[in-house]
Amino acid sequence: MVDQAEIEGESSTSKDELDKIFEGTLRPLLSESARLIYLTLRESEEPNLTTQDMQNKLKKYGVKLSKKELNNWLSSLQASGLVQKEPERGKPTTIPYEGRYTFDLWSLTEKGRETAQKLSILTQKNPSLNNVKTIVKTRLPTLETITTDNIRDLEKLHISTTILIALRSQEEPVDTLSLSTKTGIRHEKILEWLRACEDSTTRNLYLLDRKMPGLMDRMLGSLGLKEKEIYNVSLSPEGKKKAEALV
Repeated sequence: MVDQAEIEGESSTSKDELDKIFEGTLRPLLSESARLIYLTLRESEEPNLTTQDMQNKLKKYGVKLSKKELNNWLSSLQASGLVQKEPERGKPTTIPYEGRYTFDLWSLTEKGRETAQKLSILTQKNPSLNNVKTIVKTRLPTLETITTDNIRDLEKLHISTTILIALRSQEEPVDTLSLSTKTGIRHEKILEWLRACEDSTTRNLYLLDRKMPGLMDRMLGSLGLKEKEIYNVSLSPEGKKKAEALV
């Protein structure tokens, strides 16, 4: 049995530690503007946001910050370790933008994500550490960490998205030979992929119809040579939804 004093010793927090939390990490969040900036970055589906993106999103909360004010609050959040400015600049991704000017890019740090997770406990009626869910952020493997399984998964993702995008604008079925030319994926690989889809959860994305062999195929068959297997392929209603989501 674990000694109660040991538990209390492990979970206790000193005054200095509390001061560090409230006077350091959480101090910027005393400001409503800083809280909304922090919330905007936390809820963003993009890995990072430009200052232009944030200014636009903050308007939805009725908050209009100048570029200088926004940068000042971001600097405060950065000093507390909750957010970070990326080394490169970029263009807005959440609003239409055709200009040449680029903006600072910002994102939550690991500490920022963990803090958001822990703060969520305080909004519950009966806070408990047992209610905390671990959030795992998916990252692409690096050359140092990539495995054979990673490579296979990336290849599947590449083939799947490439075929969906290629078929998205087609009103009529496309034969697999033409699809191979259009996508640059080998015909045999496309056939292999479509056959695999028949036995997987993605089988409802495509409509397949075996194309009747042409004269050349029949001639090859009469000589005992294997005729080329060709299918007409198009997107199902579910496939069209998936393809449109790839915009």
